[in-house]
Amino acid sequence: MTDATKYSAPDASSTEFEISFRDDATEADRKNAELSVAALVARSVASVAQDRAEEADLAEMTDSVNGPFLKLIEEDPLAVKALDKLRTHELMRPDAMETLRRDALPNLTYDAMPPVPQRAANLRSLGFVPPYDFSWAWHDGNGNAPFSILIDRPSGNLGLDARSGALPGGASGFVNAHAGFGVFLRSDTPGQRFPHAVLNPGRWSNVLKTVGIGSNATSEGGFELTVFEDGRLLAAASRKLWRTRIGAGESASGGEGWHLITGPELEFTIQPGRGYTFNAGVWVFSDRSTGIGAAAVQSLLQGIVTRMWVFG
Repeated sequence: MTDATKYSAPDASSTEFEISFRDDATEADRKNAELSVAALVARSVASVAQDRAEEADLAEMTDSVNGPFLKLIEEDPLAVKALDKLRTHELMRPDAMETLRRDALPNLTYDAMPPVPQRAANLRSLGFVPPYDFSWAWHDGNGNAPFSILIDRPSGNLGLDARSGALPGGASGFVNAHAGFGVFLRSDTPGQRFPHAVLNPGRWSNVLKTVGIGSNATSEGGFELTVFEDGRLLAAASRKLWRTRIGAGESASGGEGWHLITGPELEFTIQPGRGYTFNAGVWVFSDRSTGIGAAAVQSLLQGIVTRMWVFG
């Protein structure tokens, strides 16, 4: 992200985020956006921390079960050497993994104006197209940075590539990364509003592999819409596009090529005299546990936020 300013998120002191604004954004709008993204960060970091605490309890029990196997290995010099080699061996080749497309997208035919949510079909709409009012990106500071990130406010193109474990560019632990765009909203009259956004086109892919005893790998990704009132979370909805988890000695891969990806349904009540931000963002997660062996995982999601609407 170019010309972006870094901020620290309250209640998530190890996590910084970056925001890039349009040149004529007011100071009040900038402050609301900063507060909004900081709240997004704190909310996600807390959720992942809770999930990882539950995983830690399971890992403690698994380690106790694996202990006798590890003790036998440590008594055999050849087995120790083989385990050390296994843990430094990359389980995936670069040509077996997708990468973010920074060049022109494939020549595809897709709807420039995809269907709107049914409950908003008869309502007036306020539409936004790139360049959006601001863009943002961050990763959980308790974990690791994504292998690659792409976010371009003028075109609406964004993508995240998270890698953990024994593969090219793999982090030594989990990756929880987010990126997206936002617009400023105000109204002279109160009423119900229905925000909507699309990745048009979008794509996702994942690859996971584990070897040995007690290893596992997890891959997730999704598309999220949020609305904030004066920097306070007002409404949020997330569409999880995939979750894949494998155990020891397993492998998996999946994904969907370029296609229309619609955001989740969302609604909120707008009030006069208050400042609102509407955000559309993507997120990816990767994590693995080596056990007595090795594991690798990649989570990739990319798309163009072609349009953001607010119906009502």
